[in-house]
Amino acid sequence: MTPRRAHPKAVHLTAGGAARHCQVSIPTVKRWIRDGQLRSFKTPGGHTRIELPEFQRFLQQYGMPPYPVPAAETRILVVDDEPEIVDLLVEVLARDPRGFKIETASDGYEALIKVGAFKPSVLILDVVMPRLDGVEVCRRLKASPETRGIKILGITGYPDTIARLLAAGADACLTKPVDLGRVRQEVERLLAPA
Repeated sequence: MTPRRAHPKAVHLTAGGAARHCQVSIPTVKRWIRDGQLRSFKTPGGHTRIELPEFQRFLQQYGMPPYPVPAAETRILVVDDEPEIVDLLVEVLARDPRGFKIETASDGYEALIKVGAFKPSVLILDVVMPRLDGVEVCRRLKASPETRGIKILGITGYPDTIARLLAAGADACLTKPVDLGRVRQEVERLLAPA
């Protein structure tokens, strides 16, 4: 492992992210690093990071599927009427090494307006909101050829609304309280190439 500073614009993976992609344990990834099969570096805080080109080289050399990298500027729109939830989701998404561009909306009407201007790849959508709920937002987006391709991850505190949202065309739905690990997994799954 060569200690050095990372380029600020470069994309880096954690050992955990590499392990998840390869479907192995974190100690296995650390063994690959220790054995010199996979090059990495330590952050000033002592955390292991792997540059994306190095990880892609490793995956190709050992016949594993490439790491899915979204387009240079993947856009995610977070829609929820609870500011604390919005802040939490934005914080988690902003830490992703892929550098998502993130916008927010606090109700369904604002979401539809922002979809037109912002053109998100993924919409994280609260189901129960005032004025226009997530089910209707989802129905309208999936009915239009221009917005049908947007991946929609619903989030709800009311499990009985999940079936309605999925029927309206959502790609996935999680319940509140929000499990941030599951949000990251679902966003990764929704952005993966088909």
